[in-house]
Parts: sequence; C-alpha cells; structure tokens
Amino acid sequence: MFRSLFNRTPNKTLPEVANLTLGRTFTVDVVERKLIPEDALLVAPESDLQIVAQGIVDLGEQSFLHRFYPNDDRFLLQVQGGDGHKDTRIDEIVLWYAFDVRYLSKNEDWNKLKTAIRKASFALPSGTETTEYSRVWFDHTPEDEAPMGYIEDIHDTDGAETSNKIYQTAMLFGRGLSDGTDEMLLVNLEEPEDGERAASFLIGRAIPQHALLT
Repeated sequence: MFRSLFNRTPNKTLPEVANLTLGRTFTVDVVERKLIPEDALLVAPESDLQIVAQGIVDLGEQSFLHRFYPNDDRFLLQVQGGDGHKDTRIDEIVLWYAFDVRYLSKNEDWNKLKTAIRKASFALPSGTETTEYSRVWFDHTPEDEAPMGYIEDIHDTDGAETSNKIYQTAMLFGRGLSDGTDEMLLVNLEEPEDGERAASFLIGRAIPQHALLT
C-alpha cells in the first residue's frame, strides 16, 4: 500500500528514534496486544516487523513526526518528538492499522472526501455497519474546519537508497472504547510527487514505549 507511493532519489542520514530506524525490526509486546478491547477496529501485529521505509514530517516548533513503515504494509508506527539527532525526546508512540485504502482517480470523489473530513464527525464504513468518530483536531467548535496539510519525506531501500516527498491532507477523529481508552481514526489523503494519490483510513492506538520491543 505505502511502498507504491515511493520514488527513487538520493537518500540522507536518517535519525534513530526509540531505537528505531530503517532496517531495524520491532514488535508490540504480547501483554499490550491483549489489552486491546474487542470493540476496537485495530488489528495488532503478532510477529516481528522489519522497517523498510522511514518518513519524517517537520511540524515546526521543534516537533517532528517519525513514521516507520514495516514489511507488513497493514501497519505504520509513528513517534512524535524531537528531530531524532540532537533532540531525541519522545512525546507519543502510536501504532496505526490500515483499515482501508482507496485510490480515488476521480476529482469528484477526492473533493467529496476532502469535504467530509471537515465535519465534526466521520462515519467509517465497517462491514455492513458504520462506526462513528468525533473530530479530535479543532474539536472546540461544531463548525467545519480545514484539515491539516503537511509534507512527509519518506526514505526506503531496495538495493539502492530512495526518497520521496508526499503531500498529505489529514484530519484526526476519535471514539471511546469499552475499556475507557480512545481509538483514533486518521483520514489521510496522500499525493506523492510521482505516484497515484490515495486516501488511507488508519486506525490508531497510543502505546507505551516499554511495549515496543526492538
């Protein structure tokens, strides 16, 4: 899913965050996996995953998103914190599961989804039903709000080091689960420099650093 968005241009030195970087492996502790309630849409990985691509988003104000794409492209691990070089702080770790991915070639469908994610709530189709999420970003108002836009610089390696920039338009939603924790939904519209644009519907759960085994 994600690797189809990558292009091949020269790479650069990548940061190491939470003992993670390109080529490393990780898994989620079995105890943490068992804590996921039955009403969650998240599916957790049950085996070791090797990082085959690494993305960096500069959020400004000395804050960064570090994204690690494993060889099982249903998953994405994200760390928010410092730059990973001089500032190695970790503010949050989120495991994302690709619940659905749509390749919207028609501008009408693309713009319709862009409008939908501006709303205070989002209905995610799941089987024969829908699951309702409330907007997390800009939740201070019921009015429509513009989504976030940012550029992710993604690097991978497949015999030769590679890099690509992907412009992303995103909105974050959430809902409460039966165990009192929150489940996140990131609706992410991805426009790579050289590739097919896609809309990813990512289900996320924050995990503690000690549950991330590297």
